[in-house]
Amino acid sequence: MSMLRNALASTTPAVRAGTRAFRVSPAASKSATEKVKEVASDVNIKVGRTLASAIEKGEEATEATKETLAPAAQKAKEVTGQASQKASQATGQASQKASQATGQASQKANQTSAGVKEGARDFKEDVKKEARK
Repeated sequence: MSMLRNALASTTPAVRAGTRAFRVSPAASKSATEKVKEVASDVNIKVGRTLASAIEKGEEATEATKETLAPAAQKAKEVTGQASQKASQATGQASQKASQATGQASQKANQTSAGVKEGARDFKEDVKKEARK
């Protein structure tokens, strides 16, 4: 065994025990500029994800609002249509009643006018009869 030890001892350098191996870590090899770029990139990605999430939530809220308001808008249109229809009917009825009332008033005015004319003729005739006597 001593021969093996001697053979190994002769092939390995003697300096080996006195030298130190250098270790380089990835963090130590980056410059300040690279570190700033990495941090800025990470911040940019996080902000982008947050904004995308906020936009999605805004779109969801918009859709929910549309779904909620669409039936209400339809109902409002229906009610407006019905109100317009009822107002139109009421206007037509009022116009018809006003026309009837106007016709009746006109008829009564004609009757009154005819009565006044007849009364005036009778009066003239009476005056003429009295004047002849």
